[in-house]
Amino acid sequence: MKIGVVFHGNLLAGGCFQQSLNAVRLLSEENGLYEFVYYTPDKENLLSAAKYGIKAKTFDFGRKQRLVKKIRSHITLNRLLGRFQFFQPFDIIFERDKIDLLYFTGPSPLCLFLERLNYVYTFWDLCHRDHPEFPEVRESFEFEAREDLARKALPKAVAVIAESPLGKENLERRYGLDQNRVHWISISPALRSFEQDDLNFDPRKAAGIPLGAPYVFYPAQFWAHKNHRIIVDAIASMRKSNAYEVYAIFCGSDCGNLPTILEMAKQKGVDEFVKYVGFVPDEQMSLFYKHSLALVMPSYFGPTNMPPLEAFALDTPVIVSDLPGIRDQVGEAALLVSPDKPESLRDAILQLIKEPELRDSLRQKGKLRLEKFCDEDRLSTLRNIFNAYDQKRLSWSIT
Repeated sequence: MKIGVVFHGNLLAGGCFQQSLNAVRLLSEENGLYEFVYYTPDKENLLSAAKYGIKAKTFDFGRKQRLVKKIRSHITLNRLLGRFQFFQPFDIIFERDKIDLLYFTGPSPLCLFLERLNYVYTFWDLCHRDHPEFPEVRESFEFEAREDLARKALPKAVAVIAESPLGKENLERRYGLDQNRVHWISISPALRSFEQDDLNFDPRKAAGIPLGAPYVFYPAQFWAHKNHRIIVDAIASMRKSNAYEVYAIFCGSDCGNLPTILEMAKQKGVDEFVKYVGFVPDEQMSLFYKHSLALVMPSYFGPTNMPPLEAFALDTPVIVSDLPGIRDQVGEAALLVSPDKPESLRDAILQLIKEPELRDSLRQKGKLRLEKFCDEDRLSTLRNIFNAYDQKRLSWSIT
């Protein structure tokens, strides 16, 4: 059986793109029964894949494909076009390569354009349902767009992949999916976690903070739900009590909330302690982790996120939001804080400063926790999905 693996997005999209790239890398190392062909509509992604020895193909997707779908969605016209082979469906891109099944490594709307090919679909989270009040979910009918995609894409999927046990449960409950069609596969650290360090790079110097000064690190796009605000408040609280001078280093794309966060820091008198370093190349990212007091991830969205796993891989303590289902990812290997209470985060940071043995303990627990999420387990779930489909496929295919 030949399986097409579809990934798209871009490097600046952060964890979403990195996780898709992880899935591609995982299958590229699989020497099993099936042949994998990798596709992306984004030509820039060819270089990202090639960096890890993965050769991918690009395909065009735009107005023409949308128009063809609109025409073919009329049943009578569809039959007529099929008879004369006019306006071929989107599937033809993959059928030319004799693809039997498509695997979407992320929540892609491209599956809605398929007429004949079956697909496996990845749906990472349902945070638009958990927290519909955030502007990035409310504005521009984003909530409706996500709901529309979920309700159309999920029921037709051969299998749906969630990122956690809670995610699997929510998909089944909210969208009425059969339990045997929903699976969960743990996310994994970004491949950048294992990049060779740039030994000439000093993260403190790059951020403009004093040599040896403690800092917490947060790699995240500037969406409101990422909750950078609580870090600013915690640092301001420490400054007010004359406890410790701790810096915060932020990196990631500005999705609209960066000016707000920087203004908050200025108003609270800690703008010199809040540093934004923009986009960080992979070979420098690991050093920001390794030199930090801790990764701090107070996001409202979850329950799984990539940075805690990157921190585990890079021997960095973790402070993360106490979200429902979060322990399925971090276990006892992180300090959990309320995303609503700056004093909770402040106290966790102070605890790490005052208790070196706690930092060492969290590092050790993080390494052990990461070992529980191995590639073989991820592959085993995918093999089971592919095998089950292949058995059914033999009912209508002789190859």
